Amino acid sequence: MRSRQFQIVAVLLIVSVIADVAGYILIRNELSNLVINNLYFLISFVILSLLYARLLSGGRTAVYVVIVVSICFFAWDSLTQQSISGVQSYIITLCSVLALGYSLIYFDQLLHTSPASDLAKFPFFWINSAFMYYYGMNLFIFIFSTYIFENLKDNEILVVWIFHNVNNTIKNILLATGIYNARKQ
Repeated sequence: MRSRQFQIVAVLLIVSVIADVAGYILIRNELSNLVINNLYFLISFVILSLLYARLLSGGRTAVYVVIVVSICFFAWDSLTQQSISGVQSYIITLCSVLALGYSLIYFDQLLHTSPASDLAKFPFFWINSAFMYYYGMNLFIFIFSTYIFENLKDNEILVVWIFHNVNNTIKNILLATGIYNARKQ
């Protein structure tokens, strides 16, 4: 088992729980949770990038550059384009596309240098699949999030958000499969 990579996955899961609880508390108190969501998305992308910096052979420097560029873009977007207290579709879209790129590159790496005879038993096959599924299925929601929240009716937004949450649940099942397979090794 690659303990450092699993520690990074664990940190990502802990940050997710903290953001979910904080967001829930804000919503229960009838306050906006968008600042928490926006910060969570950037922080989770940085953590995900650190994971891929370890998983991708020969791409560590490029991933670190992506992290710096993403943080700078987030700051620019928050200060000049889309307020941190509003929907930030630009940074979410950028990070989603970059996360999909990480996933595709890692799948290519797995196909050419598979560390396991059966990829279905390899934990990071499932963990990578989780991220690829989540970002791939939600990319259009993220691209159009500003439009969705500003123009759709509440019941239509609810349908979109249910679709997002179903995708998040499937991502979590794939992550759990990867973690389960890691425990078997």
